[in-house]
Amino acid sequence: MLIFSFSRWLRQLRVGQKISLGYGLALGVAVLGTTSGILLANHYQHQAREQQEDALVEYELINRLEIEALQVRVYRQELITLLSQPKQLHEEYTQFLRHYQHFKEVWYEFRNTEGATKEEEEKELPGEVETISKFLKTYEGVPEAYIQQMDALLQRLNISELKPENVETVRSQLIEFEKSPVIFKMNDFCEDLLEIIEMTNQEYELAEATMKSADTLRSQIIAGSMLVSVALAIFLVISTSRAIAHPIQTLTQVAQRSVQESNFDLQAPVNTQDEVGILAVSFNQLIRAVKHLLQQQQEVNKQLESYSLTLEEKVEARTQELSEKNNYLKQLLDELHHTQTQMVQSEKMSALGQMVAGVAHEINNPINFIYANLSYVEQYTQDLLKLVQHYQQYYPHPPQALQEELKAVELEYLAEDLIKILQSMKVGTDRICEIVLSLRNFSRLDEAELKAVNIHEGIDSTLMILQHRLKANVQRPEIKVIKEYGQLPPVECYPGQLNQVFMNLLANAIDALEESNQGRTFALIASNPNIIHISTIKADNQVIISIADNGLGIPQAIHSKLFDPFFTTKPVGKGTGLGLSISYQIVTEKHHGRLYCNTTPGQGTKFVIEIPVRQFSHDAAA
Repeated sequence: MLIFSFSRWLRQLRVGQKISLGYGLALGVAVLGTTSGILLANHYQHQAREQQEDALVEYELINRLEIEALQVRVYRQELITLLSQPKQLHEEYTQFLRHYQHFKEVWYEFRNTEGATKEEEEKELPGEVETISKFLKTYEGVPEAYIQQMDALLQRLNISELKPENVETVRSQLIEFEKSPVIFKMNDFCEDLLEIIEMTNQEYELAEATMKSADTLRSQIIAGSMLVSVALAIFLVISTSRAIAHPIQTLTQVAQRSVQESNFDLQAPVNTQDEVGILAVSFNQLIRAVKHLLQQQQEVNKQLESYSLTLEEKVEARTQELSEKNNYLKQLLDELHHTQTQMVQSEKMSALGQMVAGVAHEINNPINFIYANLSYVEQYTQDLLKLVQHYQQYYPHPPQALQEELKAVELEYLAEDLIKILQSMKVGTDRICEIVLSLRNFSRLDEAELKAVNIHEGIDSTLMILQHRLKANVQRPEIKVIKEYGQLPPVECYPGQLNQVFMNLLANAIDALEESNQGRTFALIASNPNIIHISTIKADNQVIISIADNGLGIPQAIHSKLFDPFFTTKPVGKGTGLGLSISYQIVTEKHHGRLYCNTTPGQGTKFVIEIPVRQFSHDAAA
């Protein structure tokens, strides 16, 4: 009954209304489904974003507490060794007090906010609030006792006004404090903090997964609504076609009979009130008047032919217009894709800089502690060995059991090898310190704005990071790096971005040299070694930096495409084609300079960077 009523109502509609109804229903389903998907996904994304921000606040607070506690412990232990060195003692004691004050502030903040989880229980991971509550309960009063005892100890010792005759007394009291129970509890306190830090990392990763799920859900809802819209549109097209086509077919049959039989008394049935019904009425009127209109048929045909020709011209013009708009939209899409890829690359480099700076910072603290104590270990070792030698001089004939023990441990070899081990450890820590310094110079996170820096430090830091690719391996000897640095003043630039340019150019030079080694033996490469030549000079108000290699060079056919986005000659998966494009933008747009290439096939390639020493005029113009 409902279907019959709908069919009758549908027959009463006009053709345009039927078509509009079909389009309206399909579009409504698509808009409703898409809007629902976006709103639902935005809801989940908002929750995940709040969870991310909450996890980040917790991580920063707990990480600061962990770092300050470790800094206080390191500086407190260093005070013991520096009591007899007033100048260094004063500097270390100042640093100690600063970190100690920071530790107290962060601890009170952590305790009062329950690890930044207070009143935020619904955003935390299952068990996270209980873990923090258990942690606070386990160490209830421990930090306060530690702070109370530390304050009392500092007030009693008065290290800032330490006199030489009180050095040993203060040292003994500091050592005794290091052995106190509260110190051991604080060590456990620092270790348990790592578990909470790991939990906040898990919370952050869970929030990221939730955001990805929200994106997937939104895509699924939009796709589902589009499929439903397509199905509904097909159904409505079929129904509309039938509602329109059937009366037209009946009308066509009547028309064919009237023409074939020359029977102009036939009438077409009128079953609808739409344009087809009106057409049937008009057709019936036409049949009655057709006898009078046959003579005018030729003129009508000419008019129809003219109208058809005009219509074709309009269709062709409209097609041309749509083609031009399509090309314009395609160009905009390419530019959007280019911009998006550059933003992703920039974020990657930013994340890499943050990671490098973080790794350098985390390595720097323990290695400084080791490096600072190596000299004391070496001195104590020498003293112990001298004591053993004096003992052997005064007691050249020890008991038989002691002689066997000395022979078993090989005392002479031990004394000789121990000194060598200490020297090796010192060389190793020096090397680590150099690497850490290079990492920190390369990341330059604290120098995102214009700053006058030493360009040579940035180049050397980049070479240090690429050292693993420069040194010799089983396929080739070491790549020689020849540096001819001129006398350069501090150059005003964006250090982190300029270091990225150095990294791209040097990495490309290494890739070019390794490509030139294909098919060559180790001995053949050694006879004509791989060389990277770096030179810097100052010309007028410009600094010129050249990075050249003796590889195969670049073919002249692709020379003009070097700085085009996404252009690369490397295999799929090895190069993105963005390195030189981004480097060109950094040099030309950010530093108002020039980046160009000189190459000779078979002899090598040289990239030249020219940037002004100062950026004042450009910034003012901008």
